[in-house]
Amino acid sequence: MTQTLNLIEQLQQIPDYRKGKRHSLQLMLVLLGTVCGYPWLSSLADFSQQHWSTLCEILELPAETRIPSYSTFRRVLHRVELEPLMTLFNTALVWTNWLPALCKRMR
Repeated sequence: MTQTLNLIEQLQQIPDYRKGKRHSLQLMLVLLGTVCGYPWLSSLADFSQQHWSTLCEILELPAETRIPSYSTFRRVLHRVELEPLMTLFNTALVWTNWLPALCKRMR
């Protein structure tokens, strides 16, 4: 899924407050969860847990990848720069034609 990988690359450009780590997975899950109707921190954690096998398949994640918790989403979103994230979020909604089909699959 080339568009997914492109979106992950875009998310990796958002400044990360942690040294040597990237929060692209958590931000991708925030984007997907929000678009699919899970806008709150607790619902994002629920979304990730309920759809983890599908998300791993779509995002081509290794099987040993851990499901981010509510606390992980909270820490990342509390410290991420919101302006670049919102810009990417709005842009992604325009140029990713696979999001509606994914959301239908995740409901």
